[in-house]
Amino acid sequence: MVGRRSLPGLLVALAALPALAQDLPELQRGDVIFQNSQSAQSLAILLATDSPFTHVGIVDFDDSGNPVVLEAVRTTRATPLADWVAQGKDGAVAVYRVEGLSEDQALAVTEAARSHLGKGYDPYFYRTEDALYCSELVHVAFRDGIDVALGREQRLGELNLDSAAVRGLIEQRWAQHPACAEGQADSAESCLAVIQDEPLVTPQAVAEDERLTLVYTSFAP
Repeated sequence: MVGRRSLPGLLVALAALPALAQDLPELQRGDVIFQNSQSAQSLAILLATDSPFTHVGIVDFDDSGNPVVLEAVRTTRATPLADWVAQGKDGAVAVYRVEGLSEDQALAVTEAARSHLGKGYDPYFYRTEDALYCSELVHVAFRDGIDVALGREQRLGELNLDSAAVRGLIEQRWAQHPACAEGQADSAESCLAVIQDEPLVTPQAVAEDERLTLVYTSFAP
């Protein structure tokens, strides 16, 4: 498992070896696949969670047997594996697997994930499931599919919220946050006080779940 790292350790980990989709080992339905995305919020997630993983999805296959990744981004969607790998920083990926997951169980997980296709992205990492963020999709798909909720729920206040990148993200989004809009808060700081106890599941919390085994990584040690 990927443990907690100092910032220098993170920077070493992010100097990853490029990966191509065709170079990956044989993937299985239900595998959990991680990357460091190139989204605008990626650095904030990296610093808040002390992890090289800022995005995560679930491996599935389309009707022609081609691998796809079920992911929550602008919408919850199925992205061809090659496109998904290419969208990450340096093409680096890590693949984890629930050992002993049967074909029927894996199908139940991906069907649960697919039930959310088309939903919007949740930029507030809020507890409701009418819109989803990436690790929330993984968490709820395994929870609803096979009653295994991957990833420990944490309080927002447990994360490292002190970096400029994280503070900048909060400053950008607080006024529209469901828990802070309509007068519940009047500044980023007061909103942060309101949402300190909000539960969330991070990509790193999923990766640290003891039920997952690392089967492949192109991240540097």
